[in-house]
Amino acid sequence: METPKGETIILIPSLEPDERLLTYVQQLRHYGLRNIIIVDDGSGEKYQPIFRELGKNGCVLLRHTENKGKGSALKTGFRYIKRQFDEIACVITADSDGQHAAEDVYRLAEEAKRRPGALLLGVRNFSEGGIPPKSLLGNRITSFIFAMLYGKRLSDTQTGLRAFGPQLLAFMQDVRGSRFEYELQMLISCIRSGIPIHTLPIQVIYENGNAGTHFKAIRDSARVMSVLFSNFMQFIFSSIAGAVVDLGIAWLLIDLLRPMLGQQDYLRILLATVIARIISIMVNYLLNKHFVFRQEDSRGSLWRYLTLCALVILLSSTGVYLIHTIFFISEKIAKLICDALLFLLSFQMQRRWVFAARRQRL
Repeated sequence: METPKGETIILIPSLEPDERLLTYVQQLRHYGLRNIIIVDDGSGEKYQPIFRELGKNGCVLLRHTENKGKGSALKTGFRYIKRQFDEIACVITADSDGQHAAEDVYRLAEEAKRRPGALLLGVRNFSEGGIPPKSLLGNRITSFIFAMLYGKRLSDTQTGLRAFGPQLLAFMQDVRGSRFEYELQMLISCIRSGIPIHTLPIQVIYENGNAGTHFKAIRDSARVMSVLFSNFMQFIFSSIAGAVVDLGIAWLLIDLLRPMLGQQDYLRILLATVIARIISIMVNYLLNKHFVFRQEDSRGSLWRYLTLCALVILLSSTGVYLIHTIFFISEKIAKLICDALLFLLSFQMQRRWVFAARRQRL
């Protein structure tokens, strides 16, 4: 693949920076990275001397008069890049608190030029020492849940060092989120849209126990977890809605069919059950397609969904029988265990197969 022509853009959102940012910019310039955009995310007048000094050093300065969050600052930078640059080789986002070595930024930029249609992450090795406990714990928990729900093992889901080609610039502007949760939503959106994600190991740098971070433990963690579980919670609500429709229509038809079928109770119950199940399956399918997995162009998804439904029924009955006969567990408890596991399997199968995203043509 031909290396794309154009500028390498470094985008740094910044809130209340210190002199380290001035040093960092000089280090980036040492590696030939000269197109540097700094977004002041509402730092206030006290910090303007630092930003003025950055301007004197050739940085482009964009400013929010009030703090809007990291995601909003990145989007402000993306809009500026789209307006001002005709040709872009790649866009690099980096943090302003000294966590990303200039050498690693350069390495990521070179790799991004070779993979213009992908999102590249500079990932830290959390098995090394000197990492603040809250950062270590938070990242491991997030990475584990992310892998379970979205099927992509990423050792560092919270890294701010990222790179992508010009084809993805508009896509990144449309990703939801305004604060720290934006970076996690970016990963989820890429997976949903079939955009490949690649990683590059980088150095682990924490100064003063990461005291310069503006991450608010409770508020921002809640935002991140909300984004992380939002898709799975939508899947749960969709399943509940399908169950309510199934039960409600079955109850209704059991009464409505009585005058027509008289004493044929079994036929009446069978028809009510079958009709209700067909309607509830269609309701669940449409909810999952349009609101949970949001794949409007997933051709053939109905037949894949029906095939999965049949497979789940078969696995459920077989699983309950095997658990009951082998482990002598009550059939009701076996049913509960088996269906809980199959619920997780169904979520993954629908995400990866039934409503799988077709890779975007970029």
